[in-house]
Amino acid sequence: MTSPRSTPAPVVLSGSLWSNLRLAYGLLPVVGVLEQQGLPTERWLRRAGIDAFGMMNPAYTISIQQELDLLRAARSGLPAGEGSLQLARAYRLRGFSVLGLAMQSCASPLQLLGTLLQFPRLAWGVFDCRATMDEHVFKADLQAPTMLGEMEGFLAERDLGCALVVMEEALGAPFRAEQIWFRHRCPGRLADYEDFFGCTVRFSAPSNRIIASVEAMQQPLPYANSTMWAFYTAQCARMSEDMNTPFRLQDLVLEQLHRSRPVADLPELAARLALTPRTLQRRLASEGVRFSDLLQKVRLDRAQLLLRDSDRDLQSIAAELGFGEAVAFSHAYKSWTGLAPQKARIALRLKAEPADAPG
Repeated sequence: MTSPRSTPAPVVLSGSLWSNLRLAYGLLPVVGVLEQQGLPTERWLRRAGIDAFGMMNPAYTISIQQELDLLRAARSGLPAGEGSLQLARAYRLRGFSVLGLAMQSCASPLQLLGTLLQFPRLAWGVFDCRATMDEHVFKADLQAPTMLGEMEGFLAERDLGCALVVMEEALGAPFRAEQIWFRHRCPGRLADYEDFFGCTVRFSAPSNRIIASVEAMQQPLPYANSTMWAFYTAQCARMSEDMNTPFRLQDLVLEQLHRSRPVADLPELAARLALTPRTLQRRLASEGVRFSDLLQKVRLDRAQLLLRDSDRDLQSIAAELGFGEAVAFSHAYKSWTGLAPQKARIALRLKAEPADAPG
């Protein structure tokens, strides 16, 4: 008599956190850890072709290869058996921006992990994930893309550690996994890993896996809110879609020029972006624009506003626009518009006056 076959547990989550396009601000936790360790972060960023200013710009994107280049450098500089866990601790919910708010609004850790898988471009993971759950146990396996190579173990430690950190932050309490598995050999002290994960950790295992009870995965999160979750996930979808629009340095330069008081010149703006003036000009030229044209546009826009809406004298306006003298501003303005500033002020105000109401 044959014994009945056991029914496999149903798949409850499946997806890939691998994305060829990444938002550069996701590297801020990595950069923070490297700087704390006194490592040559700026040099490693340059070597990976990542602009330092880009990590402060929510639209700046990099490739997965650039991210991996920086992470390889991080792995070489951080202590073996500790570096990956240091990175995992640095990834907090707030570091995920809107996605972090969506995760915090989830009903349970299970929904939190599903939300992560829903938005791979915003999650900064690198693995494919397949999770099953029956009435007793939850199991999630992480499968590495072949291009990770020797980085698989380091990143598996980081990503499973990060999952634990964000679930605990969302819970406001420790998350109790039952086991953590890694395919690679233990690179440090096993006790350090078991202290971090709070459970049995197994190396040289068949897969990279987290095992937890069904109760742990379905426990309610204190800030669960289905309305806010829907709102934030809609924003995440829009952010993911917006990444299809290529980042343009000229847009950032215009933004910085509009915000500066007085209007910045080339050396000052280049310094703000951690670029040399020559590099900034070359990068703009590759987009088909010149810095001088962007500077002129911003100066003209602001000059017309000041002439129309204020009674400031020409010397004051010249100073705000980055001119040393009023005469230099006057010559420039006339070359742009064909009018001297004083005549332009009259014309601009006449144009702005409302038409007489009908009698």
